[in-house]
Amino acid sequence: MNTACLALNPLLHFLQMIRPFNLRDLALVHRLTEQGILLHAEAALTSSPHPLRSALINMLVGGQYGTYVWKSEDRESAAFVQVRCEPGCPSAQIVFMGTDSADIEKDGREINEDIWLSVLDDLVAEVGRRGTHNLVAEVSETGPELPVLRRSGFAVYTRQDIWVCNQHEQTNDQAEILTQRKSIDDWDIQLLYANNVPRLIQLVEPNLPLEYGQSWILREDGELAALIHLHEGRVASWLRLLIHPNANTQAEEIISASLSIKPPTAEHPIYCCVRRYQSWLQTGLEQAGFQHWGSQAVMVKHIAQPVVTRAAPAGVLEPQTIPSSSTLVQGFSHPAGNGHQKI
Repeated sequence: MNTACLALNPLLHFLQMIRPFNLRDLALVHRLTEQGILLHAEAALTSSPHPLRSALINMLVGGQYGTYVWKSEDRESAAFVQVRCEPGCPSAQIVFMGTDSADIEKDGREINEDIWLSVLDDLVAEVGRRGTHNLVAEVSETGPELPVLRRSGFAVYTRQDIWVCNQHEQTNDQAEILTQRKSIDDWDIQLLYANNVPRLIQLVEPNLPLEYGQSWILREDGELAALIHLHEGRVASWLRLLIHPNANTQAEEIISASLSIKPPTAEHPIYCCVRRYQSWLQTGLEQAGFQHWGSQAVMVKHIAQPVVTRAAPAGVLEPQTIPSSSTLVQGFSHPAGNGHQKI
């Protein structure tokens, strides 16, 4: 929507139910944060998120965290939602949702289903106008959020298990099998990703987040066999593994090598996220000293076409186009290893 649309219909701005955060919302966001739910595992476990601080930073200097405030038509109910948009990524990740009241309780958590459905509906319209193609949320497999997100049109794309390690007995030669990632490796990293991640997931996550954190690689006979990506947060680190099933080096050895580079401690543990299509890595994680922390569903809602403005529209943002990404495919020549056939 643009200013010309507003001029044609002066009631649109008055009727809007969701809009970008501004300074008038400080008290509201601060209050609702205490009743909020985190929907992004990495942020929840590694950074102790502060939605109000992120909202202020994004408003003043820009950033990846967009914050939107929602109010019902009668102004008696309110909510806010914070989303994270990586540069060049077609998807937006819901990070935090805070609402007024609750009428559903399960596993000690409460959510107001009616408010959630209204907020999510308006949020889809808002991010759709920005050119976002997918909206992603990570929720507990047993929590009250999953059925509500289903009702809102989200579908489970994959499930993920989160493992944690807070100590590691380091040996001198473990880390020697890994080398620091360089820009010249990025082509092979894309090939490894394309060959080992299901196409359905690639549509939502076209690339690994290499623009932040640190990465190491393992090569075997010139072929890229593994990528290790580590992002250090304020209270913990987040580990992502991409290991070809046909790699000759055992998964447990690769994982132990990554822990030797950045050893975890009780004060600063390492969490590792393993998607279900990588479930064979869980044995290696356990052998390397990780313990299972929990399981989640990764839910996605597609925004397949430009969103048509409703009677109660969302706030106004200038449209932005997001370039599409192409898939790279290349074979991996090693024979089957780690007990798996080539995908």
